[in-house]
This record gives sequence, structure tokens and C-alpha cells, in this order.
Amino acid sequence: MISHQHLVEEVSSRTHLDDTEAADAAVHLVLAALSSRLDPPRREHLRKAVPAHERPALRYGADVADDSAASLDDLLADVARPAGATPEQALFLAQTVVCRIAAEDTDLAEDLLRALPDEFGTLFEEPDRAP
Repeated sequence: MISHQHLVEEVSSRTHLDDTEAADAAVHLVLAALSSRLDPPRREHLRKAVPAHERPALRYGADVADDSAASLDDLLADVARPAGATPEQALFLAQTVVCRIAAEDTDLAEDLLRALPDEFGTLFEEPDRAP
């Protein structure tokens, strides 16, 4: 399992966010949006793979889960809207967070890739550079 500090530091440095609070908030946005698209067993698998500090975001995602908002564009909008980001920035942020977690738990990555629609596969691709 990746540590909270390592995850936030990685997201902060890769996304060029100014401080760790902004990176922490970004991690929570991505995890809540992703969690809301998962069924309970996959959400539990993700919960076990993230640090305890990030788990409230997964509970929030479970509470707002909406099957009608299952597309990648909807997930990116859920990340972009509160962050005041563009869809391209939201994709970069989501890829950064998901790739950091998936690198630590390849079983989780495979499980989520099987469970999510094909278009979500892009979240598991290492982003090129910050938009």
C-alpha cells in the first residue's frame, strides 16, 4: 500500500500543485469520483489499497454513486468541477492518482480494469506531461 505522504508528494510534484493541501484535495476528488463508479467489492478492494487518510473519499463516493453517470467524461467532470480544472487537467490529475495507486497494487489495477468500461482504461496510462 502506498503511504499517504508518498501519494500526496507524488501527485504534488507530478501535477505541479503548489502545496500538499491542494494535492491532498485532488487525491480525494479523484478517489471519490472513481469510487462512485465501482461496485461494492471493487470499492472495498480500492479501500484496502489506499491509506486510511484517503478512505473517507471512498465512503463519499459510495454515498453519491450514480449508475447514470458512468462515463469517463462524467468522472472527469466530477474531478474538474470542484477543482476549477479543465477536462484535460482533470484527466492528467486522475491518471496521476490512479497510476500511483495501481503501481503499488497491480492486482487492484487488473481488477478495476476488468470492472470498469473500456474507456476508463486511459486512467491507467501514465500521463505524458501536465497540461
